[in-house]
Amino acid sequence: MSKDKYFEIALNTSTSKIYNELKNIKESSDAKKNEIRRRWIWELIQNASDCTPRDSSINISLEIADDRISFSHDGTPFSYDNLFSLITQCSEKQLSEEKLTGKFGTGFMSTFLLSEIVEIEGTFICENGIWTDMNFTIDRTNGDFPYIRSKTEEMISKLDILNHSTNEAVEKINKTKFIYNLNGTPESVAAVKQGGEDLIATLPYLLAFNQNIKSINYNGKIYERETNNSIPSPLDRNIFSIKTNKVDNGTPKYILCIKRNNVTIACPVTYDFDNKLLSFLIIPENMPKLFCNFPLIGSEEYSFPIIVNSDLFDVEIDRNAIRDGNAENKKIIEEAVSLYKILIDYCTDNVLTRNEFNICLLKNRQYSGLQKYCYDEIKGYIEKKPLIPIYNPSYDYERMSYLDDSRHIQIHLPKAKKEYNDLLFWELFTDGGYVSIPKRETFLGWRKVFGGNFYLKQFNSMLESMNITEFNGYFKNEFKTCEWLNRFYSLWVDDEGMEEVIISAFVPTQDKNFKLINNVSCDSNINDELKGILFALDSSYKKKLLDRNISALDSYYQNNPLKLQDTKSCADLIELKVTAILSEETVNQAERHYEVQVTFNKLTDFFLQEPKLSEDFLPKSLSKRMLLSTPEETLRRMKIAEKVERNGIDMEGLDELINNQQQIKNILANPQLDLEQIRALLKHVVTSTPEMRNYFEALLERSVSNVYSYLKKSQRYSLPTTLEEWKANQYTETIFPIKKDGNELTVVIRPTDGNQIIFYSEGELEVLDSTEYELWTDNGTEQKIITLGDLLKTTGITKIPLRKL
Repeated sequence: MSKDKYFEIALNTSTSKIYNELKNIKESSDAKKNEIRRRWIWELIQNASDCTPRDSSINISLEIADDRISFSHDGTPFSYDNLFSLITQCSEKQLSEEKLTGKFGTGFMSTFLLSEIVEIEGTFICENGIWTDMNFTIDRTNGDFPYIRSKTEEMISKLDILNHSTNEAVEKINKTKFIYNLNGTPESVAAVKQGGEDLIATLPYLLAFNQNIKSINYNGKIYERETNNSIPSPLDRNIFSIKTNKVDNGTPKYILCIKRNNVTIACPVTYDFDNKLLSFLIIPENMPKLFCNFPLIGSEEYSFPIIVNSDLFDVEIDRNAIRDGNAENKKIIEEAVSLYKILIDYCTDNVLTRNEFNICLLKNRQYSGLQKYCYDEIKGYIEKKPLIPIYNPSYDYERMSYLDDSRHIQIHLPKAKKEYNDLLFWELFTDGGYVSIPKRETFLGWRKVFGGNFYLKQFNSMLESMNITEFNGYFKNEFKTCEWLNRFYSLWVDDEGMEEVIISAFVPTQDKNFKLINNVSCDSNINDELKGILFALDSSYKKKLLDRNISALDSYYQNNPLKLQDTKSCADLIELKVTAILSEETVNQAERHYEVQVTFNKLTDFFLQEPKLSEDFLPKSLSKRMLLSTPEETLRRMKIAEKVERNGIDMEGLDELINNQQQIKNILANPQLDLEQIRALLKHVVTSTPEMRNYFEALLERSVSNVYSYLKKSQRYSLPTTLEEWKANQYTETIFPIKKDGNELTVVIRPTDGNQIIFYSEGELEVLDSTEYELWTDNGTEQKIITLGDLLKTTGITKIPLRKL
């Protein structure tokens, strides 16, 4: 076969390949086109890297303008074979023994999304060794087969002419530039934008992994690798920062690399040198997870939480994935998983790492092959490691694992339906005293890793069959509990809507238990006296009324007026109950129980106190008021009233006496209070009605006068000439200065009517706590000094603890 025949076959093969590649680019799906758009920048960089001289490195420059892209590098210039491969897309890289990442030669075709014409400038090395200036054009316009063939043949002819040039370059330098004049189509605009974004995102890893590239100049901003060995690392101290000629605001970012057996795992970090804190940063979702010195565009969803790099990866032809069944790939992935576990162990053994959730994120998908191996190994490992910092006000920093030793979930991860409610849910959870939840600043991060496992409805299910005091012992009182419940109901309503909430919500009622909201009405400001009477007549009514402290569901009740209970509806029920009781007594001669009579007494009292309300709401019972009280009961109550009036006590004074009596009973009945606590509480229980005050002042006036007269007769005491002079110098109404046997002392005077002494004043206790005092008493007929011995004999106290003296 002639040489020309071989050339024709090769030309047709090349044309067919180029034609199919261009057709593939133009007719691909939108998703495939987007993947191709993301490849152009890396094809240029990979080809530039393959031009790196042995034992050296190159510098790359990329300038992107609205209508033009210029890409250049200072690697080895084009030779005939290089440019011939570019023209024909027939690459010899697969046959090379060197580690060249651009193996297939077809990736360069993706750059024609930018422009169908590419201008190449720089230096060309001819076969005779001459370096000559080059300005070459690659033309891929018009996509039909004959035109592509003719253009290819034409470019080969121009290459032959260039290869035999005798014109030496003006300056012998390593400089190659690719120029794309943008055509302004949506595809080219999208390709340029995507390529620039990808470069900025992946550039730190490119420089960390690829030793061939020294620096990249992107639109005037220079990025270059800088190793930092002062930051701690779990293994080899391969920490790289990316140095630029401009200082960015904020904390410097680094790439932490752990390398072993030609496998590297990497992730972005920051380091606080003052506090020695290593913090892991988020890896963008569009970041390729696999690198073969360059990113494998399309590996963003790979089931590995951080970046894996190895130049030994056996990659798919489109450089978007690795071959799952390849033995070398399996070894690389197993090594990567092993390195990852070392990194996790470093975090759990070292409290100086933060935000580990950023390196634990695995998407929950159906994986197979190597990806299933990665997912199962890594997920199972991080679930059992104490990585999660727990919210605990008692500790500065405490970590727990997501699963306990029995593989049961022990970390709560609340999740609302609406994203903006998530942190409000976290606050509700922690404010309720619930534990085992991540710290606020890490909560959302860990929930991305493990997903939500606690929902608002779960709080609601806890309420069933509980009472409000049992529900949460963390709160000090019922009011605080209701405050928290209002926040819970409000959040739930906002998150899921009132329609969903009222289907299953349990709410506290006035019998202190939780009931399903469908069976509970709202207390629309029912008169308290009438409500108490109804509760006494029918205790079940308590569980039908919503606790008044619950306000978060007001809108539901306002929109459902049949669920509202007011004073009139309460009075109507009282009328029914009273009528039924009186009817039973009349028809069946039923005996009236004591409890019923007490309730009827309250009702007749209400008639007297609220005549207008009684006429409006209780007309039937009011008309039968004479039947509500038996003659015996009327007489008993009249006797009590007469005795109260006889002692000069009005209604206000009686209320206060009753209230104080109950307080004293409660205090004395509390077995947990010691003597000092009882005394402190009793100080606050004072009957201070005008009548009682006047009575006490009369007793005190008498006692002071009687004690003065008694002491005045004694030769041992020195007192002023008159009682008025003595009172003029008194400290308080019960404390007076006096001299005894020429020495200054203080006298406390107290009435002892009723055979008891009551101390009201703090000043009296302070005087009695000193050593220079006397306590004198008067009961109207006898004046007496009270000594410690008198007190011991009277009270029967024989043992006095001294531990608090």
